[in-house]
Amino acid sequence: MGSERKRIHTSTTPSHSVQSAHSVAVDFLNLPEVARNKVYSNVLLIPHPLYIFQDNGSKLESFAPDKPTRWLAILYTNRQISHEASAALYAVNCFHLVDITQQQFVLLHDFLNCIGSAHAAVLSHLCINFPVVEGVDGQRGKAKIRDDSLESLKLLRERCTGLSTLETLVHNKNCSLFKEDDDFIRGVLPEIDAQFRTIPSLKKIMVRIEVFDGVPSTSARDLMQELGWVVLLA
Repeated sequence: MGSERKRIHTSTTPSHSVQSAHSVAVDFLNLPEVARNKVYSNVLLIPHPLYIFQDNGSKLESFAPDKPTRWLAILYTNRQISHEASAALYAVNCFHLVDITQQQFVLLHDFLNCIGSAHAAVLSHLCINFPVVEGVDGQRGKAKIRDDSLESLKLLRERCTGLSTLETLVHNKNCSLFKEDDDFIRGVLPEIDAQFRTIPSLKKIMVRIEVFDGVPSTSARDLMQELGWVVLLA
């Protein structure tokens, strides 16, 4: 993105070409807002998630598989188009936070801060880790949702006010819940569902399973579907 911006700013485009581009931008802005938003969505929607990651507290990075050439060029047309198109970028795409450690809350927090409150509010589809459950000290057979998972859901509730699809990932680092017996799982999943449902805008809950050793059991999968979750097996 940075190099693309630099090329635009330092090019020696003839003045008549600049005027022509300006005229096209002005004509486009004369279209109804609904029509402009449809154009932004068609141009900026990509078929794969945008993967967001961060190494050891460094700056955020992203990876978009099979993105079109000059995919984000529309963001550099003019200020108004950039403002409108940026909102569409976050509204129409799925953002997948890549982190299988306990620090995913930090990644989510930094991502939302990076894009700003206005863009966080229009996010419609996020993929994060499935909440982690841990035992309660001194209470055998009792469990609770781990604090960092609760904090992540709180961030979504408070800042992602347009979030309609929450996709959660079960992988080999957070699948311990699904290795417990069915009675234990049956006692915990409704609590997790209740936390999901505290996000007012949420319409769809997805659980993507990327574990291959019999997780989850048929009973656990049936319960997730009874709760209204969409279960996707790798």
